[in-house]
Amino acid sequence: MPDSLMQRVKAVSVSRKTSFRALVIEALEKSLAQSESSFELPDASAGKAKKKPQVTASQVNAEIDQLREGAFRG
Repeated sequence: MPDSLMQRVKAVSVSRKTSFRALVIEALEKSLAQSESSFELPDASAGKAKKKPQVTASQVNAEIDQLREGAFRG
């Protein structure tokens, strides 16, 4: 542990009238609880979103084949 961090921990433990061990346990519990919470972006879309039709892999492959045939003919 860096000396500067240890000094801060000692100062905080004195001001809170608690032990180093109790501070470490509290910090670990907060850190673990925070990582368990999920993050979700708020909806920032403008207007109504139109549902786009689903494109299948076979449709994509058919379009690629058509583009290739045109390139070879031309």
